[in-house]
Amino acid sequence: MHARSPSWGHAVLRVGALAMVVAIAVAVVAHAASGATTEIPWPGSVRPSATSVQKALADATELFERERAEEFLEASEKGEDSEHIFVMQEDIDAGKFNAEQLFLRGDSAFEHEFRLENGYGDDGIDTHMQRVHFGARGGRDTFSCAGCHSLGGVNGAGTAAANSFYAGDGVRLSSAVVRNPPNVLGLGYVQLLGVEMSAELAWLQKSAVNAAAAGGADVTIELVTNGVRFGVLVARADGSVDASGVVGVDRDLVVKPFGWKGHTARLRRFAERAARTHFGIQAHTLALEHRRDPDPVRLGHGHKWFDPDGDGVARELEEGTLTAMAIYMALLEVPVIVAPSEPWLLARFSEGSALFDRIGCSDCHRRTLAVSTQRWREESDSSSTAGFEIDLLEDGEAPRAPTGIIPLFSDLKRHRMGERLADKNDDPDGIGRDVFITRPLWGVAETPPYLHDGRAATLREAILEHGGEAETARATFEGLTEPEQRSLLVFLSSLSRTPKPRFER
Repeated sequence: MHARSPSWGHAVLRVGALAMVVAIAVAVVAHAASGATTEIPWPGSVRPSATSVQKALADATELFERERAEEFLEASEKGEDSEHIFVMQEDIDAGKFNAEQLFLRGDSAFEHEFRLENGYGDDGIDTHMQRVHFGARGGRDTFSCAGCHSLGGVNGAGTAAANSFYAGDGVRLSSAVVRNPPNVLGLGYVQLLGVEMSAELAWLQKSAVNAAAAGGADVTIELVTNGVRFGVLVARADGSVDASGVVGVDRDLVVKPFGWKGHTARLRRFAERAARTHFGIQAHTLALEHRRDPDPVRLGHGHKWFDPDGDGVARELEEGTLTAMAIYMALLEVPVIVAPSEPWLLARFSEGSALFDRIGCSDCHRRTLAVSTQRWREESDSSSTAGFEIDLLEDGEAPRAPTGIIPLFSDLKRHRMGERLADKNDDPDGIGRDVFITRPLWGVAETPPYLHDGRAATLREAILEHGGEAETARATFEGLTEPEQRSLLVFLSSLSRTPKPRFER
């Protein structure tokens, strides 16, 4: 679809000049086309076709040249780079953009280094970078999304050095809640799963309420969607509901798959929140909310509703740009299983896969969840249009998820994980200190360090930190023989992403 959707690769090629790239490409394509018997150790041991090699290298070259062109334009004329992230929602609603164009605009916004002229920072907080966020206002701890999401490849995770210290006092690390940046791959499917599961939970509640009203007696139902149990709900004959038995989700029954604790349901809201807390960049959607219902604690004490943070820059992030960022993240590639090719490691991989189920890991890290559609409609906040429709199977970046089956390795449910994993401070969203949503394991091999605060350098360490509802699985892992533990770790190391060529500068 675009410069970031080659069919076979993400393995980084470090080259001094594009002339060398061309020479390598000619040799690789010639080898692939010749049917030579000498084997090249291709990623996954599957040799790509000459056509796919040419396509992958052409895509990587196009991306390289586009990013360099944007840098040269910005160097030659200040502010030129910001033009690539400017999108008006009215133009999207009028059909002036297709999915590929919005993906590229969202890509540019994800990579963009926000600066003062964009509205970076605000008048109420020092515009210099600060490690600890100041309450709900956030902090200025980076300049771009890509600055923290790059480990293991583009759109990957963040190192421990990229940890965010939010909801603090602006000074002391000990006052904040610590979060490590996760990868942002396959999020379109994650969002779609959350929406469909929420819809089924809402339908179950409505059915119970109608049955209670019709029968004149309480009706108790189990809340089960996609095979995941979210407790029980009691519908009263008077139309009220008792949600005290609901577990793993808020009582509004909306599955919120984003954030380590599951606090956000939509990608546009996640992007909006991240821009505000990490850059001091306020989406115009927030300013419009502020106009209707002032929120100075979160947005600032500026005297003009359209400039809540009082930094003199209005409309810091257009709603159209927010839409483009949501579509970009929704269309990113899906992680895959890359099994080892060596026979002895492949045997360990198979044993580890069986152990993953046997010791209870898959009770929460469910291998797959199902969706009924591959289509998503990104709805506007300000207009009454039907929204912008994308097809995750057609428009998405390769590789894509199998039709209807999402290999997520999560149940998208919150669980109590015990005091060992608990945050030291209360979460500002009001979610328990030891409560976390089951982190999807797809792509986990490329995303160290591990856990919500990056405390675990290895997968073994991460497993041993589990407690609470995962205590039995953790203890069972500890009870395995050393070879069995290694086999399980080999299996987890296969949860990776497809290699792709990318020319780094």
